[in-house]
Amino acid sequence: MNSYSSLLFYNENNNKVLMIKNNTNKLYKAIPHSFFGFPSLTSSEPTQLHQQQQQQQQQQQQSDPSKITTTSTKTTDVNEKLLLNNNFYSSQLQLDKVEKVFNNRNSFKRDNVYYLGSLTTPYYLEQVKRCYYDYYLIIVKDCNCVNKNKLESTLVESILPTDPASSGGTKDKTLDISLEWKEPSEFLKEFNLHRKFITPESQYLLKMLSLFSKTNNDLLAITEDKNNLGITIPLEFAPHIESIPVRSNTLLPFNSTNLIISQNDSHILLVDPGANKEGSIHMCNIIEKKLLNYLKNFTKNDNDQDNKSDYNSDNNSDDNSDNNSDNNSDNNESLKEEENKKILEGKNVSIFITHNHKDHWEGIGILEKHFPEATIYAHEKTLKNVESALRKVQVSGFPLKDKESVDRFLNEIKTTSEIQQLNCHTNEKLYIGNGGDRIFHIVSTPGHTDDSLCLFDNDSKTLIAGDHIVGFGSSVLDFHTGDMVEYIDSTHGMINYLCPKIAIPAHGPLNFDPILLLNNYIRHRLLREEEILNAYKSGKTSLSEILDIVYGSLEPTLSFMAMGNIKLHLQKLKKENKI
Repeated sequence: MNSYSSLLFYNENNNKVLMIKNNTNKLYKAIPHSFFGFPSLTSSEPTQLHQQQQQQQQQQQQSDPSKITTTSTKTTDVNEKLLLNNNFYSSQLQLDKVEKVFNNRNSFKRDNVYYLGSLTTPYYLEQVKRCYYDYYLIIVKDCNCVNKNKLESTLVESILPTDPASSGGTKDKTLDISLEWKEPSEFLKEFNLHRKFITPESQYLLKMLSLFSKTNNDLLAITEDKNNLGITIPLEFAPHIESIPVRSNTLLPFNSTNLIISQNDSHILLVDPGANKEGSIHMCNIIEKKLLNYLKNFTKNDNDQDNKSDYNSDNNSDDNSDNNSDNNSDNNESLKEEENKKILEGKNVSIFITHNHKDHWEGIGILEKHFPEATIYAHEKTLKNVESALRKVQVSGFPLKDKESVDRFLNEIKTTSEIQQLNCHTNEKLYIGNGGDRIFHIVSTPGHTDDSLCLFDNDSKTLIAGDHIVGFGSSVLDFHTGDMVEYIDSTHGMINYLCPKIAIPAHGPLNFDPILLLNNYIRHRLLREEEILNAYKSGKTSLSEILDIVYGSLEPTLSFMAMGNIKLHLQKLKKENKI
């Protein structure tokens, strides 16, 4: 497991915290390119803290299997309770390197270092190591005490040659960062206004900083297991857009499908609920501990508001008021209870499915059980395959044909009353919230399959990409309904007309430089196509013959997918009259 020590420099005199922005996409990967986060030193040795937390959780669950820890935990060892500023914690942090980032040694006191807890990156696939972060709060008295150049140098020096943070880096190891000191609430406000990208872990710590007390032993960073991931600590990469990997029956090397969640104004959008049997516990926990609690808060607030209105009405009424007002009050209360019941049953829950493959909708039965009033939105061909009694609505999305039409599509503005009349959707848009203040544009992106759709949030430039992209490697096209020409056309449309800043695939981690990724996809496809064309012209016309020349020896499963890829390339070459 790759290990980092994340440093939260906090000025207790003015309640400001230091965050850095990674300005380049070359070297420093602990914080993604263009995102803000806390400076993180690469640790050469894994710490013992995470193991202790997990052991404690396992002991708790063994004593009470029904209890899954999702609240603050207190870390203990064999002999004594470990306080936040215990020397054991300090010994885990490379204090000599931390000291180097200050203008002078008088600015840094080792007694002002506090351990907050540990977080790990989400589960995406077994073969890839997860990154593990220890979080330390460092109290300072002056915002000018941290030197930008020294911090850059220390971060670069801490990166090991074997660390994935150095992937894509240059031999001279350069780093370009920006520093900002602000109150935690200011950073969060700028994130919600689409002015800054902040990593989910950093958002969580910013929210928790206001609760921090140096005498409090509760950890701010809470370890989550695979059945509770994304519940206590929202994996929010853009305002109101979360991505939680849930175990699914997908193709190797992946073992999960990202469940995309957007909660807004008592409405919930869920994209690609692909949970299999192994992921069903996780999906149920997401529904019961996260989504239902979110909806209950709105019904509770409505009831509190009604009670307040009733109280005011009673105080202002005549003593001689007749029974009609009592009857009206009873009727209103009954209607309100019925409305709240429908909300909790999913009246305001929208489910969007990007295409027909089962690993994108296998968990629909779990949602149907909890939210029988929910609505499914998908392409007509997708809906024919989805086994569910939920209400189904066909959408086809907007084609990415030219910049002028796409710009009109993205920038169209409708009034609140117009949106309500549309019943929260059109063939090309989903409106989330009572006033439709969140718009997800439905984009037609055939290629992976002939019914593939993506969602695009124009405010944050976030592309919810289905299987058009993947977190590792390149997307495998369905050789029954996929089309290589359409895939490349769709990819060009994403690059030229949508210009996304974040891409959320259905499988694997997010991509923070999607235009570069999509251009690489096209380049890779065309290079592979050239190899296939050369093999074909040399007289190797069968799929197996071309496979041997282009791919060499592969495992049977991979050979099967590779031959499907060759088949689609040959179809494209025939359409273009090249063979």
